[in-house]
Amino acid sequence: MKSANTWNLSNNELHQLFKDNNEFISLKVRGNTWEPITRWLKLDSRIFKETTNKARITLCDVESLAEIYNYRSIRWKAKKLTPIPTNFIPQYIKNTLRKVPIIKQLAFELEIIFYKYQENSSNHLISIVIPARNEEGNRELLIGALNKFKDIPNKIEIIFVEGNSKDKTFQMLEKIRKDFSNSFQISLIKQTSKGKKNAVVEGFNISSGETLAIIDSDFTVDVNDSIDAIMESTKNENILINCSRTTFPMEKDAMRWANYIGNRCFAIFLSILINKPISDSLCGTKVFSRKFFNLMKKNGSWESKSDPFGDFTIIFEAANNNFKILNYPVRYYARKSGSPNISRWVDGIKLLKVCLKYMISDL
Repeated sequence: MKSANTWNLSNNELHQLFKDNNEFISLKVRGNTWEPITRWLKLDSRIFKETTNKARITLCDVESLAEIYNYRSIRWKAKKLTPIPTNFIPQYIKNTLRKVPIIKQLAFELEIIFYKYQENSSNHLISIVIPARNEEGNRELLIGALNKFKDIPNKIEIIFVEGNSKDKTFQMLEKIRKDFSNSFQISLIKQTSKGKKNAVVEGFNISSGETLAIIDSDFTVDVNDSIDAIMESTKNENILINCSRTTFPMEKDAMRWANYIGNRCFAIFLSILINKPISDSLCGTKVFSRKFFNLMKKNGSWESKSDPFGDFTIIFEAANNNFKILNYPVRYYARKSGSPNISRWVDGIKLLKVCLKYMISDL
């Protein structure tokens, strides 16, 4: 990644950064409050003389210039809160303060990350992992979804991960696998542990695709929207598509009231921590690239057991590793059969712990 402090750049150097076509660019700028102060203290202002020595570059300036050169911002974050040395303050406290609203807006030094947007038209393999536990009653929905998957122009690999159901979900999936074996490459595995996160991990660990998608087996998210999200994700490997069920009105009884409030509160909290709007923190449909998957495997976050669903880990790791998070509105329906496989209060506490871990980190 190419990095630079904008206050040290000439006009030619600033433009050349973008002309060099680096995949990622990291630029540091003075905060809007501090930018004029730092120049005034050096008498470098038109208030004191006819011309100035240094450029006055703000966050807005570099964002606009980046778009001209077809770069898109991933997010910005506060890097240094004050010009005064703060070595005596514990790092975890500084990490936390840098994420607090208003304080981060008033920071002395900001960093913004850009990625070069290049749209690919690729027919690479797509891997879709579908965790399933006690979903025997959703057989027709599964069949309907697989028939719609046939319209996807890319080759598709489907991996069912059966979570030790109390009904005949495994036998139902085995029958579906045989019926669609001529249309797709379909795998069916039994989960060796428990929880959705573990099911997703075990499914993707045997996948081969370059684009990876998680789709819940209750198909409460409209399957056509899921397919559209997958196809958008194939265009660039530096993005995470986070589907959002809360943008448009959802079907009656689609989400319990307490779950909705909890989801919205977590979405606000995540948005504050990563400094990027998240409209739905717990939608089961997410799409990302093999590149992102390999990175999570390498840094150990993929195998972490602290997150019961994996949604928060994926969002935080995308932000932490400079992947653009895109909210994708989807239609959301009530369950046709069965009940949610979550414990909202116990799992809610686990999710809060995940947030606190990233809050004190150098995210």
